[in-house]
Amino acid sequence: MGRSLTDDLKVRLNGRTKHELIEGMIVRSPHQMAAEKMVAALEVYPLLLLLLAHDHPTKIWILDRGEAPSSAEILNDSVRQKRWHAGRLCIDDCDGITEVVGNYVAVVVSWRTLLAMRHEFAHAVTTFFSPTTRQKLNTLYREAKTRGAFTEPLASESIGEYVACGLSYFFFPDLREELKEVDPDLHDLVEDLLRQADEISEMISEPAPHPAKLR
Repeated sequence: MGRSLTDDLKVRLNGRTKHELIEGMIVRSPHQMAAEKMVAALEVYPLLLLLLAHDHPTKIWILDRGEAPSSAEILNDSVRQKRWHAGRLCIDDCDGITEVVGNYVAVVVSWRTLLAMRHEFAHAVTTFFSPTTRQKLNTLYREAKTRGAFTEPLASESIGEYVACGLSYFFFPDLREELKEVDPDLHDLVEDLLRQADEISEMISEPAPHPAKLR
């Protein structure tokens, strides 16, 4: 990455922390505990990815127990009427959804489990993957379908679910080992993507050097 782009990202970050970026994406939480759990869930993502998601922007609507995804006010009628997984599921059959709505990415998910929150946010993260990365992932998905090698049935439904499962699994040691055993190529690609994002995160979070004193 060129120095100028790194500097641009540092300016965009403007000293914000992971916590501040995540809180800035949450547009509705049923209570403080849910918001705190969302912060804990997403802090595992590299600072760079949180910055890109925040500034896209991404809007996160946290559902309480018993609330249907269709109740989220950040969605529109088009999303509410959409069906997923070859038409088998409507919006309220889903534990959470992530969709582009107008000029933002809407993430709607219950606060019940860290895995669900990390999975839905993983869908938002894929927005920022390069064409080269997308092509690599498409190739891995086709190969996984040929082998029938998926960590869970959901991962086989689409390239988006395949990637979201891979990313979210990576943040849990036991699930990461399962991913490495079932689909080592996806494991290695996700590991490399997160490593690169972490390296850039370190560069943009470094404090700016003090200007030299005039003599």
